[in-house]
Amino acid sequence: MTQTWRRAYIALGANMGKRRENCAKAIGLMSIDCNIEFLRCSRYYETEPVDIDTSRWFINAVAEIDTALGPEDLVSELLEIEEALGRDRSLGRDRPIDLDLLYMKGVFISGKGGIQVPHPCIPDRRFVLAPWNELAPDLMLRPWNKTVSELLEQLPANGPIVRRLADRETYL
Repeated sequence: MTQTWRRAYIALGANMGKRRENCAKAIGLMSIDCNIEFLRCSRYYETEPVDIDTSRWFINAVAEIDTALGPEDLVSELLEIEEALGRDRSLGRDRPIDLDLLYMKGVFISGKGGIQVPHPCIPDRRFVLAPWNELAPDLMLRPWNKTVSELLEQLPANGPIVRRLADRETYL
């Protein structure tokens, strides 16, 4: 039986420890899984905390992958990577790594209590849309029927600070 591989986008964030290194380690751990092929990563962005009570700023990026995993299995893998890198979700606040499934081609899951694909907070998060716009500006997202770049453009200019860092980490 042939596996179906799908394109997916993963948000990476960290505000504890060596933030860039934590993101790079997460990408490395994703790449070890034979059901995940890491394709590329956006530049890093430093971002003001959003919806979290902390003074520590985040490093954020978006990774593009192909995967043979379904959405539930991919989210489970991402949670295992977070745990391996020291994330304790029971603490809630600061985190050495945060990995979120943003989008998976051909998958639409809506509902309360479980995972949602695409991620329901995408339209409000410049810290996700800015790096994602580097990778897939023309990607059309259901249920908003807008592209990544259109969602980014509609955000208010006076929102939380998101600034692209000058140097780019390369992984391939």
